[in-house]
Amino acid sequence: MDEKNLQNRFYDTPYGRKILKCIQCGTCSASCPLTGLMEHGPREIFALIRDGDMEPALRSETPWYCVSCYQCIARCPQEIPVIDLMYCLKRMSIEYDLVPDSHKIPDLYRAFSQVVGHHGRISEAMVMAHYGMLHPLDALKNISVALELLKRKRLEILPQQIIGRRWVAQLSDREKVRKYIK
Repeated sequence: MDEKNLQNRFYDTPYGRKILKCIQCGTCSASCPLTGLMEHGPREIFALIRDGDMEPALRSETPWYCVSCYQCIARCPQEIPVIDLMYCLKRMSIEYDLVPDSHKIPDLYRAFSQVVGHHGRISEAMVMAHYGMLHPLDALKNISVALELLKRKRLEILPQQIIGRRWVAQLSDREKVRKYIK
């Protein structure tokens, strides 16, 4: 897909056009506690998108470092929903297979989506099982935490099915969810 189509696709998301209000003041980047880890701060990502350079924006690690602390939103003079835009970039980078190779978070994102899509609710054990199949060393590192949670009855091995599971599946629009699950 070409850059212009990607840009239009981004603008067509619920908050996409809000990026056009950005005055490039840098308050979002200055407010973010993780900007130092990012290759591009939020301000730079927004500049890339507005300039039509969608592929570098979607390949960037920036959205994957966002921890939804809301400092950027609280301080933005234009009230731009930075976090919502970061979530949009995450979804699009997965959809167009432009996820940065260095990050494991997208695999966790997919595992979460698969479990919720199948069971209608979150199950930490199932999410970690899905994720652990892709990253077994990470799973082994966390086995002591899992065992401690099991011992304290804070982790269910098998998720309970919810009564309205089909309704949740319809709500989540299965076709959209499938795009992100692969």
